[in-house]
Amino acid sequence: MGNKIESITVDSQRLPLAEPFTTSQHAVTQLEAMVVRIQLDNGLTGIGAASPNAVVTGDTMGTMQSAVREGITPAIIGADIDDWENLLATVQSSIQHNAAAKAAVEIALYHLRSQQFDTSLVQLLGGTGVTIQTDYTIGIADTEHMVAMARALADKGFAAFKIKVGAGDLDTDVERVRAIANAVGGLTPLRLDANQGWTPKQAISAINRFADLNLNIQFVEQPVRADDLDGLARVTANVALPVMADESVHTYRDALRLIRMHACDLINIKLMKTGGLSQATKIAELCADYGIDCMVGCMIEAPISLAAAVAFASAHRNVQYVDLDAAYMIAPEANVQTPGYAVDGSYLTPLTVSD
Repeated sequence: MGNKIESITVDSQRLPLAEPFTTSQHAVTQLEAMVVRIQLDNGLTGIGAASPNAVVTGDTMGTMQSAVREGITPAIIGADIDDWENLLATVQSSIQHNAAAKAAVEIALYHLRSQQFDTSLVQLLGGTGVTIQTDYTIGIADTEHMVAMARALADKGFAAFKIKVGAGDLDTDVERVRAIANAVGGLTPLRLDANQGWTPKQAISAINRFADLNLNIQFVEQPVRADDLDGLARVTANVALPVMADESVHTYRDALRLIRMHACDLINIKLMKTGGLSQATKIAELCADYGIDCMVGCMIEAPISLAAAVAFASAHRNVQYVDLDAAYMIAPEANVQTPGYAVDGSYLTPLTVSD
């Protein structure tokens, strides 16, 4: 008996959300996840998961499952997990694109690796289990509902809020942001996310108008189209608030290009965009080398992949912002647990082997 990959199975999971989640790009009513199980010939099993977001990554449930079954599995079945770096490289090279599918497989492999060394994922990643605090993202709805949600979340201990903007009239966005700030306190950190909703000209005007509100707005995320890097750079150079890149950054090369162009001040790392923990680590280390702070974010995704993101965020010092709130959005009747990390209000603590 050794440490070779014996089987890879794929399943799906669907969970209802407590309420629809709406951005400038789309609306979501349920959580979808692909669950991957990888078994070694010594009996150990690793579990990973990924959630599709066709608007951002191009992945659907069908394409993710096909990528694992037809692309990744033939490339790594029979491989020895002790050939770790080559194994991770093979996952990435086994099929073009399909970042979320690769992320699910990598999460399962890292789960196996942590079992192999009798350690936790956060410790395997070089962390010690430092507690992190997530914000909560308030999707686009009528102002009254968004304000009521912010108040309720503040009462539950959430101390920072990401507010979706950019879907329509700027005056309405300004009204919503000001109303939420008044409801939760003017010093509460706010983060705005336009999800590519503006042109560069609109973004410059909008962001500077938000800056004039004199609220505690920490940054504005992805104001323009993901592929408009010149536009993103122009916005960053002409606004009074920090600009975070999200949809524009999927790969190490994307991050390096944006940094060299001075196209953003901050970068949002998501495992579903990068293709998993190995590539996310490379981006975080690149950003650290250039003095760029990061946020670790998520899609509407399952607790299995969220646990990996929590461990990753905890392990990197330049992760200054955390947006790992998807588990809170699942309907209570689903009775979902959060494996791999402990939850205390908005505080998330990755479990270690001593816990």
